[in-house]
Amino acid sequence: MARSSCAALGLACFAILAAAAGATQYKVGGDNGWAVPAAAAESFNTWAEKTSFQIGDDLLFVYPKDKDSVLLVEPADYNTCNTSSYDKQFDDGSTTFTLDRAGAFFFISGVEANCRANEKLIVMVAGGPAAAPQGSPSPTPAAPAPSSSGGGSGGGKAPPSSSSSPNAPAAAKNSTAKGLPHAGGGNKNGAGVTVAGFLASFVGCVAYATLAF
Repeated sequence: MARSSCAALGLACFAILAAAAGATQYKVGGDNGWAVPAAAAESFNTWAEKTSFQIGDDLLFVYPKDKDSVLLVEPADYNTCNTSSYDKQFDDGSTTFTLDRAGAFFFISGVEANCRANEKLIVMVAGGPAAAPQGSPSPTPAAPAPSSSGGGSGGGKAPPSSSSSPNAPAAAKNSTAKGLPHAGGGNKNGAGVTVAGFLASFVGCVAYATLAF
């Protein structure tokens, strides 16, 4: 009984960890599936704009494979419903597409008439890490401030003020410059700790279940 209960605990632990790492699957078009939207129905893009897609999420396209298909295309081909040029084509009737990067994905129906009837979709995938570098250039515009004040003073008093003041801004710049990478590094380390903790929990659960046998 003890061994069976320990094994069950190990399996339950594995299931919980696997579920925590799982991504979200979205069925495109809901119950209607991948098809020409009805006149009063919400467009695919309206639905996509209200959904927060993340890297690793899946899109499920369900459609009659003998009458329709899904094309992953470039923006120009999306706009013109050009079905003769595409990056990928899917025609199995139940297509699962993994969003493996940040940015925009453009999908159209493989039937040109359907595409022109608004069977088309743009999915924007959030890219959190890309926004981090934009904060680091902000301290650099502060550099011209000491030089302009030094130039305006003129005469013999300028050298003492310029000699003392650059030291203070320099220290401020150094602390700011160091502070930013440390902040970014903290995020990366935090992600690493999270992943390491996840793996440690997983290994511990498996080891615990193995020892139980």
